[in-house]
Amino acid sequence: MKIAISGSGRDKGIDPKIAEKAKELGRELAKQGHILLTGGCGGYPKAAAQGALEENGKVIAYSPAKDEEEHIERYGFTTEDFSQIKYTGLGIPERNVPLVKDANAIIIIGGQTGTLNEFTLAFHEAKPVGVLKGSGGITELIPKIAEVCDKIGEKDLVVLSDKPKELVEKLLTV
Repeated sequence: MKIAISGSGRDKGIDPKIAEKAKELGRELAKQGHILLTGGCGGYPKAAAQGALEENGKVIAYSPAKDEEEHIERYGFTTEDFSQIKYTGLGIPERNVPLVKDANAIIIIGGQTGTLNEFTLAFHEAKPVGVLKGSGGITELIPKIAEVCDKIGEKDLVVLSDKPKELVEKLLTV
């Protein structure tokens, strides 16, 4: 499966304990043979990518940039933490559409408005969504948003855990 990791994408200000959990998520996904997708950014998605690469997993970044130069210069993103980078040229948040569309499921770690956008895209497409409880940002609001916006049982596609391995297990059984 292709699992998108969405969340706080800035390196500055992330919680080291949550970043370690993100790495653990990446390692667990890679151990199970899943492909990790990210928005090509830093923060928690980058930590998850690093964890996946530690286990020789595959990580595909969906960059908002049109090329490597823009990826680095305009967005300030690295190129080292991915097996492959797809340069969408769509900018932020438009790159979220192919990122979520290509994923079979997503996992949310912290996050703000961009992560909320990725959640609503996945929720609308009725894709399973895993939420790392206690990771801050919009993760505390996702269950309520899912409940309010539920149309045909999509809220049942949202699973939560504060334990990375358990979260992956729950997500894969939805």
